[in-house]
Amino acid sequence: MYVIGTAGHVDHGKSALVQALSGIDPDRWAEEKARGLTIDLGFAWCELPSGRAVSIVDVPGHERFIKNMLAGVGGINLALLVIAADEGVMPQTREHLDILDLLDVDRGIVALTKIDLVDEEWIALVEEEIVELLADTALAGSAIAPVSALTGDGIEDLRNRIDHAINDLPPIPDQGRPRMPIDRSFSISGFGAVVTGTLLDGELTVGDAVVVEPGRIECRVRGLQSHEESLDVAPPGARTAVNLSGVSANDLERGMVLTSPGWLEPTSAVDIRLRAVRDAPRGLPHNATRTLHVGADEVQARVRLLEGDSLGPGASTWAQLRLERPIAAARGDHFVLRSADSTVAGGRIVDTRPRRHHRNDASTLEALQRLLDGSPDDTLLTVLQRMEPVRWSELLARSELAIDEATAAIERQIADGSVVVLDDGGLSDSATLMSDAGLGALAARAEATVEDYVKQFPLRAGLPREDLRSRVGLLQRAFTVLQQQLIDDGRLILNDGAFDVPGRRVELSQAQQSQVSTLLQRLKEQGVRPEADSQSDPELLEYLEAQHLIVQLKGGVNLDRSVYDGMVAETRALLEEQERATLADVRDRLGTSRKVAQAFLEHLDTNRITRRVGDARVLRRG
Repeated sequence: MYVIGTAGHVDHGKSALVQALSGIDPDRWAEEKARGLTIDLGFAWCELPSGRAVSIVDVPGHERFIKNMLAGVGGINLALLVIAADEGVMPQTREHLDILDLLDVDRGIVALTKIDLVDEEWIALVEEEIVELLADTALAGSAIAPVSALTGDGIEDLRNRIDHAINDLPPIPDQGRPRMPIDRSFSISGFGAVVTGTLLDGELTVGDAVVVEPGRIECRVRGLQSHEESLDVAPPGARTAVNLSGVSANDLERGMVLTSPGWLEPTSAVDIRLRAVRDAPRGLPHNATRTLHVGADEVQARVRLLEGDSLGPGASTWAQLRLERPIAAARGDHFVLRSADSTVAGGRIVDTRPRRHHRNDASTLEALQRLLDGSPDDTLLTVLQRMEPVRWSELLARSELAIDEATAAIERQIADGSVVVLDDGGLSDSATLMSDAGLGALAARAEATVEDYVKQFPLRAGLPREDLRSRVGLLQRAFTVLQQQLIDDGRLILNDGAFDVPGRRVELSQAQQSQVSTLLQRLKEQGVRPEADSQSDPELLEYLEAQHLIVQLKGGVNLDRSVYDGMVAETRALLEEQERATLADVRDRLGTSRKVAQAFLEHLDTNRITRRVGDARVLRRG
């Protein structure tokens, strides 16, 4: 279902034209009727000669209510630019046209209203003015339909033109992720909260669990209406009223977004492609503050230009907006920036979860360009490279592509090797993904980490596997893939659970060899009653333990390895004889001190040889 949006200067007959087309008065408020001035959005619908129904959003033309106009113009498919024949092009005509141009609304019809007030010669002059006005805009070449809402002249012709124009509109996209910017919220007695808007990117069904963002307000679709007709399913593109259960209308307001759960995260920053209005009176400087209008929302934003220090009239650039509060927007959404009294720029959102970028950085600008106009494959790869490693469910949400489109793209990339699945379970929601280039970079970082470690600790056997996994930040299954690549490529070796550099040999200096000889001799002599050692080099002790020459216990107690093995055998024999043994029993059986016996038993507990039961130990079985 398609939506038509009116645009044009105040008092050029937009609401009267909508009523003539539809039979519905779009002015909802008493104040609007009293003043003869549309203040807020109005809504109507009409049936075209082909039998198709279209929705109509009627927007205010007065400059004081431009922000209300922007709340309704974002979801339209066809613009109906209304220009009164007796006045011609006026200031809000130009500003509304600028807004349509910035929002890339490139399908439209000009309704030349109030033709009953002028003669044919004057109409011809105004039509020439309109053609000139549209020449350099997205609406260049649009049909002009002279009409009079008062007499009905030209109304049927306008209906036919609308019908014909809709034939050429592209299909409404269905990405499987319904979202509806809320432009009205209210409560109906006996039904509860109701919100309205234009449904984008997917369909809603009665009973659906939904969420309202920002705020993560969870609720459920209780009922659906479009054009005052109850529906079980609302299609994408439809002007829709949604009755919600589980939420109060007091918690909802214009600018929020109703959507399916799990993908649309509010953001306080967006990367954008920005274009200034052609006849802007001045440039837009770096770090300027302007009002952002996106969907039905508006928020103050600081404009951080990513190239140059100012954006001149009609020029385009890349920028990042830092927002006063979070908004719910999606990649690809169009937006407008306004100052206090005029529209200054607009464009498209290309990333809703950006990092803070360095300005004038070529790689950043190239990545943004790929996000703007790249294929689904390019988009996924660009987003992946910004997040990797990342779970497939998170990448899918961040890319904001249609689910089927994104799945087909990632499967192509996995098949050609440009994307690697770091799991053995295939492509599931929890699968961890990396680009081939990213995996190579991660492998290089892991290799460098191990090299730095063994340089810092040259006597150690290498960096323990779990320590390396923690440092690169991968889950166990994902790290297994990286580990295999490191080993297959010959970058690292894995010995006894520690990564080392191939070909590295641990060599002791003469002084260290002398220390080792003295220490080992002393430990052999001390046997089961070693003295606490606070003097020996900790790195040398680590080396001797890795060489299976000593065993380190708590409290600075070290044992000769053969002595330790004998103590373990004696303790096992004791526990086989009497099943349970206290610390005193072990001490007496081994002929050692209480301090050594306690440290020794704690070591056996840690290594799962024994376990403590009350004040005794038993052997672990199995």
